[in-house]
Amino acid sequence: MNRWSLKVTILFSLFIAFFVSFGVHAEELPRASEMREQERLEAFGFKGSSRLYLRLFKQEKVLEVWLKSGATYKLYKSFDICKFSGKLGPKIAEGDKQAPEGFYHVPAADVLWNSRKWPRALNLAFPNIFDGLAKRTGSFLLIHGGCSSVGCYALKNGPMSVLYDLVSIALRKGQKLIPIHIFPFRFTKQNWQQHKDHKFNKFWQILQPVYKGFNEKRTLPSIMVCQSGYQVYASEAFVDDPNFVKQGCLQPLPLGSQAVPQLASLSWVGKLKEKYKTLLKKSRRDVVQNGPQIRVRCNLRLPSCKRWLALRKRMLKRGTLPKSLLRK
Repeated sequence: MNRWSLKVTILFSLFIAFFVSFGVHAEELPRASEMREQERLEAFGFKGSSRLYLRLFKQEKVLEVWLKSGATYKLYKSFDICKFSGKLGPKIAEGDKQAPEGFYHVPAADVLWNSRKWPRALNLAFPNIFDGLAKRTGSFLLIHGGCSSVGCYALKNGPMSVLYDLVSIALRKGQKLIPIHIFPFRFTKQNWQQHKDHKFNKFWQILQPVYKGFNEKRTLPSIMVCQSGYQVYASEAFVDDPNFVKQGCLQPLPLGSQAVPQLASLSWVGKLKEKYKTLLKKSRRDVVQNGPQIRVRCNLRLPSCKRWLALRKRMLKRGTLPKSLLRK
């Protein structure tokens, strides 16, 4: 390599390094919309490191954004859910097209989701540890824009952008976990009466004390998952720590998250994660074999057709495959 070629190579390397570092730095800076939302928060009276809490009601199609002010939470915004998948009741299995219900405390590293289809989305991080214990399977479940849903909750793009900014602000201010509580409906006497014979009535009774306690006190309890299921400590302050453990129980974290602590005292969680991998693989295989079939219009002997089919199968698992590609 001559001297001129060496200089060009060095300059090109420095050029690339500069823009890579600039790109990383630029991503760390708040977006203009996020800065505007921060100004609105301050005008509303929320300053400093206000904690964020999301509460969603399926039947009413409402997502509430609560922010902590002092010792209690205040309602900041409500967004309409323009579309959710399935019916009332929790998600049970991969491919059932149900949107989940329950308590989700999503770690900062897992909550924000960015893709070509949904540049602004929140990961519900399904399944959590409770879902794993109940052998519920599923993946890629989000709160996103676009008003279309296969197992997700969808907002219009404008409100979704605002919600994404609010979560980003909370994360920048140091919030480690984003609590997202999803209820089938507001637990009023009228709604209980309407759904008294529903097959998931017993599961909803587990969720009801958290709803009631928050409505009365405007404070969040500590919600833990033990081998026996959910355990709610109403008298304790909410713990913003993924590694917090109490009597062999821990936060209802995503089962696949790196935030799940690997502690000897919680060996049951490690065993559950390994067992769940097998369960999820079987569930996904059943979805492809027994669920909707993909219409193939190319020669499967060709490598290009095999690659095309493999891609469409992945889209089918994620719920993003166009209906026009399914066999009737």
